[in-house]
Amino acid sequence: MQLPDSIARWLKPRTWNYAAQRLDFGLLLPLIARLPLRWAYRVSDWRGAFNARFARDWTELSVGSPFMGERCAAAYRELFPQASRTEIQKMVVQRYQTTTREELVAVLAIQGRLDKIDWDMASFRQALVQRQAGRGLVVVISHFDNFFLGMIGIARCGQPVHTMKSDIVQDPRVHPTLRKFFHVKYQRYEEAMGDVPFLTYGAAARDAFHRVLNQGGIVVMASDGPASQDEHKGTWVSWMGKKRKMADGAVRMAMDTGSQIVGMRSPYAKLGRVVAQWSEMIDPQNFPMHDPVRTRELIYAPIFAFLETGIRADPGLWWAAHLLGDFEVKDEQV
Repeated sequence: MQLPDSIARWLKPRTWNYAAQRLDFGLLLPLIARLPLRWAYRVSDWRGAFNARFARDWTELSVGSPFMGERCAAAYRELFPQASRTEIQKMVVQRYQTTTREELVAVLAIQGRLDKIDWDMASFRQALVQRQAGRGLVVVISHFDNFFLGMIGIARCGQPVHTMKSDIVQDPRVHPTLRKFFHVKYQRYEEAMGDVPFLTYGAAARDAFHRVLNQGGIVVMASDGPASQDEHKGTWVSWMGKKRKMADGAVRMAMDTGSQIVGMRSPYAKLGRVVAQWSEMIDPQNFPMHDPVRTRELIYAPIFAFLETGIRADPGLWWAAHLLGDFEVKDEQV
């Protein structure tokens, strides 16, 4: 006898895995965040290891297909060809643990407990010495550890932060509990960053960011993704051992508005402590502007070298490693 579709669907592991996100994000994660920070981080890492074992990243559950671990492993093998299978798997597990720690911190923000986090922003304050009054500042980041904490740290230094968000988290395939979680998370992070609303990627956000930079404000952009398919977009940069065509909205904004540009990492140093790390401040006005393509490459090169150094030191913290196979690549090795 054939079961009705409504019953047969609930007999599939995929259905249960997807539905379990309501319990995970609606009950389990808030309970973990209530623990003393020492235990909360430890349980969060256990949760990350569990998610790695059963392919439970929210993106995988949303599309109904396990892909994150395999793609991250391929990226780590490319970066570390001499690494053993065990070492690669350890990096993959750390990647999942990095995202579960970020989810934990998001719930701490939702619960009003960000005061439990300790920020070391000495590097940022040193970078501010190089900043010229009245000029905008573009901060380039990668999807490395919890960059939200780095941005909150900037705001805590009295500098409002403007950044973008993707609307992919509101895709109908994403579990409703997750969509609500992201909505509230962004609200709390906005409050922590000086009550500056996150803008959704698009032309309107770019126009708004140009205005912010022209007024001497700070814009933060994650730029470790592949360039768009538009042949006129993207800048070739040495990235992870090859010349890759990188998304270049950040450097274009800096050049268009006469803003300075800097790279930022904000890795998890130890229990509840974040140490912001900054590259040297770069001034686009110091580069020859008669060749904008070459100028973008020269400006971006030290920024991405700085970001890559951090990733190679702690590859498991780079939770966008799965994107490495999506880049347009030149044949030449670097």
